[in-house]
Amino acid sequence: MTFSVFLSASIPCRDRDARYWETADVVAIRDSVRALVTAVVPRGQIIFGGHPAITPLIRLLIHEMAVDVRKHFILYQSRHFQTAFPATVADFEDVRFVEAVAMDEAASLEQMRRAMIGNHDFSAGIFLGGMEGVEQEFALFRMIHPDKPAYPIGSTGAAARFLFERYAPDRVELLSDLRYLTLFRRLLNITSG
Repeated sequence: MTFSVFLSASIPCRDRDARYWETADVVAIRDSVRALVTAVVPRGQIIFGGHPAITPLIRLLIHEMAVDVRKHFILYQSRHFQTAFPATVADFEDVRFVEAVAMDEAASLEQMRRAMIGNHDFSAGIFLGGMEGVEQEFALFRMIHPDKPAYPIGSTGAAARFLFERYAPDRVELLSDLRYLTLFRRLLNITSG
């Protein structure tokens, strides 16, 4: 693989923190995930943590592309959530299970995130939509990979919008450029040929 991209993305839950749901653009989140997969595959690899809305979407995109999943995607899951894994997890050939920390959900997520972000040499991190988990992963990514670019795509709203406003307000294209395929190719320095 020529490069690896860390993806942190989720669609906010309506019944949790309202500030995430009210600013989320679900269509933009889905469109940007589709564009990222299209931009990165077949040249690179995407590493991400499972999410009930994002994992099935990526699996659908993989089926449409007919690529060797193992070469292009690594899915991380905490065993804390093993009974709630979406059925599509079984479709991924490279799933990295991280042991749960007793019955502690927060500690289990932290352990999984540290393994997922710390065990790879990323070219960049892409942050889409999401809630507090996306914000936590952004902070961890910047701590572990301080010399790698972290792109909060503000146009997807929710946590990514808040991260954009705090850390990248001068990168206007992260908020205004809705041509996600072109945006990701430019950010990740990928030629379209």
